[in-house]
Amino acid sequence: MDFLPSTQKMHRIGYTLSAILLGIIGFIGFWANFIVLFVVIKDSRILWTPINVMLVNLTIQDLLVAILGNPLAFMSALDFGWYWDSATCLWYAWLMSTLGLGSIASLTVMAVERWILISRPMKAFSIKSASFSVGVVWIYALSMSSPPLLGWGKYGPEAANISCSVSWEIHDPLSNNRSYITFLFIFGLFIPVIIITASYSAIIYSLKQVRKRIGPRGRRELKVLKMVAIMIIAFLIAWTPYSILALAVQFFNYHPSATLSVLPSLLAKTSICYNPIIYAGLNDQFLKSLKKVLGIKTDEREERDITSNKTMNVLSTKL
Repeated sequence: MDFLPSTQKMHRIGYTLSAILLGIIGFIGFWANFIVLFVVIKDSRILWTPINVMLVNLTIQDLLVAILGNPLAFMSALDFGWYWDSATCLWYAWLMSTLGLGSIASLTVMAVERWILISRPMKAFSIKSASFSVGVVWIYALSMSSPPLLGWGKYGPEAANISCSVSWEIHDPLSNNRSYITFLFIFGLFIPVIIITASYSAIIYSLKQVRKRIGPRGRRELKVLKMVAIMIIAFLIAWTPYSILALAVQFFNYHPSATLSVLPSLLAKTSICYNPIIYAGLNDQFLKSLKKVLGIKTDEREERDITSNKTMNVLSTKL
């Protein structure tokens, strides 16, 4: 179903390449996140920690994008334009916005959790408080993404009619689209980035005070800290070009070519692939659990670590 004039559409080669990239992103995003979720559920007594509660929430959000979002955009790219009807466009835009906002909110909570753990360990998150934070993340994401459904702001096609999102180009006084976009960028991007930056600044300061007293468990926590930091950086790398282009279109009357509008959108969609790869690559306990699920034997040292982590996690769950 075409929403855009031919002047805003790409050459067919562009749509074909976009379909190939969307297919690759969807395949990697689905299987990588599915494996992480499966291993965490399978070995939950070891992996069910407060930080992993948020990681599981982030994994579910990315998995939903791979299952419910990418196939629709993939089919549209193959059809050289939005394949579905306008109601599906609205639903797709709302759902992808909710999941994207939920992702940055999850990363923000993870940064705050790391700060509390390192600077105020006696007040560190428990399983209960982490689970409560998951609920807050979803309420936040839904409250940020739902206004266009109620008349404040608009959802519509984007990226050469391959997908749908907030209508960045529309200047509609009836829907107050510009005020909604301003609200979205302030509370959906700028404030979370400020909180993340402040949390990591406080973490760096705290580490300078206690670096000589960091023991084995502290070193494990530092590795988790590094993992969360890399996830945040990867997310911002994926979404910053898209955000800059959207701001330029709405506030500076910039009119990008169809091809240029697609590239940042595709880059943003790759974010669902990063987190499970970073998590698996930098989390020793997950790799040990993955070996266990796959039936690969671990050495005695790994078994001792697993037993130790299991004891700590059981105690944490009871808090």
